[in-house]
Amino acid sequence: MEYALMFDVLEGGVSQPIAWDKENLTGDKNIIILDEGSSSLYLWYGMNQGLVARRTALRQAESLKGHGYTVGKSIVGRDIKRLKEIDQRKIGRDPETDRYNEELQVLFNKEIKELDNFIISYSAKDLETAPVKPVAKPEPKPMPKKEAVPAEPVPVIQSKPTQVIKSEIPLAATEYDNKSKELPIVKSEPKVEEKSTLMPKPSSPTKLPLNVNIQAKIAFVLIGILDHYNDIWISKKENGIYAVEHMDGKVCEFTISEGKIKFTANSFAGIATNVKAEIQRKFVELSKLL
Repeated sequence: MEYALMFDVLEGGVSQPIAWDKENLTGDKNIIILDEGSSSLYLWYGMNQGLVARRTALRQAESLKGHGYTVGKSIVGRDIKRLKEIDQRKIGRDPETDRYNEELQVLFNKEIKELDNFIISYSAKDLETAPVKPVAKPEPKPMPKKEAVPAEPVPVIQSKPTQVIKSEIPLAATEYDNKSKELPIVKSEPKVEEKSTLMPKPSSPTKLPLNVNIQAKIAFVLIGILDHYNDIWISKKENGIYAVEHMDGKVCEFTISEGKIKFTANSFAGIATNVKAEIQRKFVELSKLL
């Protein structure tokens, strides 16, 4: 038997167990569903819930994922491994959200038994599949035996002592050199000290390390967004995607690949075109400082 439990996230960050019913998944609630059978924690965001309420629900879900729910001397959801977010506004528009929602609907369609403290149980074996006959593996064909060939005596070669020769091969040029790969050999002559009246050339700017460069670019994106939205929420998901949201929904999502920021296809889809252009212009302008 597997166990599951449903919570309603109230104001102030309190998660309250409630009766098992899919009718609780409404637009004015944030609901957490703990499912031991799939080792998953589903987090339902109602379409009418604001950014603050959503983040409060996310913190509660992450706490349950890490510690489970204690009932007496038992812990329900001790081995939960995945947190799956379902935003009601994205149903029918986002493949990942649709997949998680379908999984949740399958869970609600199972035959359950109500236990104490709002816990329900269900059978993990709803369908039994026919046993699959093992496929016999073909026996490997024996390799033909090779006749042994007598080894020929290896001639002994006397090596000559290594001679130290002055190298005339120039050092390899780095990415900062402007000289050609073939450098002529110039005989050294005694140096004549001369007083130079020229000012020393300024050193070239130091190239930033890759991780610093990436962090700067992420900051440039956020600066451009903050020029238009006072309240934003930034989160980094397990798959490495950075998500930026404002009070009315998502702004953009992006990943870091080969030192570059790559936005997802549906980024900036819910904001005005001129705002998107201004954010892009700000990012390009700040990137020139690197």
